[in-house]
Amino acid sequence: MGTRNHSDVPIVFWSLLALLIHMLNCLGANGFSIKLIPRYSIDSSLFPQNLSLLEKNYRIAELSKARALHFKSMNFANLINSTKQGIQTLQPKIQYALSNLYAVQMYIGTVPYSAVLLMDSGSDDTWLQAEGCTNCFPLRGGNFQYHDSRTYRAVSCDHPLCNPRICERGLCFYVSSYISGSFSRGIVSAENFTFTGNGGFVSFLNVVFGAGFDNQNIVFGRTMGPNNVIAGVFGLGAGRRSFLRQLASDTNLRFSYCLPSSSSLVETYTYLRFGNDATISGDVTRRVQTTPMMPGIARYYVNVTGISMDGILLPIDPAVFVLQDDGNGGFAVDSGSGATFLVWNAYIVVKNEIIRYFWRYGWPPLEESQQLPYDLCYGVVPTTQALPTLTIHFIQANLVLDSKGVFQVIDNNMFCMVILPINELGTSLLGAFQQVDYRFLFDVRASTMSFVPETCLNN
Repeated sequence: MGTRNHSDVPIVFWSLLALLIHMLNCLGANGFSIKLIPRYSIDSSLFPQNLSLLEKNYRIAELSKARALHFKSMNFANLINSTKQGIQTLQPKIQYALSNLYAVQMYIGTVPYSAVLLMDSGSDDTWLQAEGCTNCFPLRGGNFQYHDSRTYRAVSCDHPLCNPRICERGLCFYVSSYISGSFSRGIVSAENFTFTGNGGFVSFLNVVFGAGFDNQNIVFGRTMGPNNVIAGVFGLGAGRRSFLRQLASDTNLRFSYCLPSSSSLVETYTYLRFGNDATISGDVTRRVQTTPMMPGIARYYVNVTGISMDGILLPIDPAVFVLQDDGNGGFAVDSGSGATFLVWNAYIVVKNEIIRYFWRYGWPPLEESQQLPYDLCYGVVPTTQALPTLTIHFIQANLVLDSKGVFQVIDNNMFCMVILPINELGTSLLGAFQQVDYRFLFDVRASTMSFVPETCLNN
């Protein structure tokens, strides 16, 4: 659907680049990489620089809870019953319509419009707020001026990507719905996209996306003031209209990433790698493991068979992780959530084992409170004490989470387990925190997910 071109020419010459892309047929192996930016490093309206470590963790936890609720709402199942055990922790005071943890930056159109969009592996549609919107959210730098771009066009109803077919006046429309009745609605459009990669720019023609003209109750943070920099969503699902599928000749329907720790003292970012750039390798001490993904699903579900603590299998029925025919349940890998979520019947087993483990040190858990970002916290900071590890068992693969992948120091005198509960109708999620310092590769064509330990700061 798009054509690829690499260049070190400054972005002001984008129009020349577009002409060259039209004229040249790029030869060689296809693959490209684009910068993946953690939200806390660019979203000053949600993560101002004066936040304490506790406040930062509290906001990441709120985003994670909203993300889990959004994932649940996408299953078209019954609404979460807030009276059920363990669900009160999934009621953030502030509802975030869009709560993803990572973003990508791009330039759109022949008069390049700089846009920061939240990466969403659970969505197929890419959309951004357009000039002329009737319901708008505040956006620093202004909306997409589509009428100034010579390459912008609205997509007609007979376009193959007008699916679902929502048509008015011969034009194709999209609707992206979120929690709390929030939605973005607008015209399915086509435009040229340019990304900053490692080594220059990568450009694509005629990428289909949504120009959002009716953005109701869209909330990216606690306050949607003039400093908001998020313009919309970058859909990295596996459906027909996703970026991955549209550019299948370049992406090869595969992508990879390696997430560095958010606690690093240096400013960090990583790369989303596509096609032949998306490689994975190990060695004698770092073995690449591969597990099947659920085929034919636009999100990244895997089969979980159990969880171990310190090598001992916990008494969790694997059936709690099975994806049901009505869309309930299942286990998905989702970098949009900071924390990992487990359905209640699995979570309570893990929580009780952790509590039992720490009693050997005489550490009682802190009483649950709205002042705590996570469900299980302790009023100490471990020094020499050994902390437990968890292993998530997939079909033919085992993801080992050392203590740094289970717990996080969130204040001078406090650490928490960065795992949260969701009820039995919800989807268990492997969040970004538990993916740190692993490279993950998703191959949609082969329906597999591979991973290997890696120092992601070197990415």
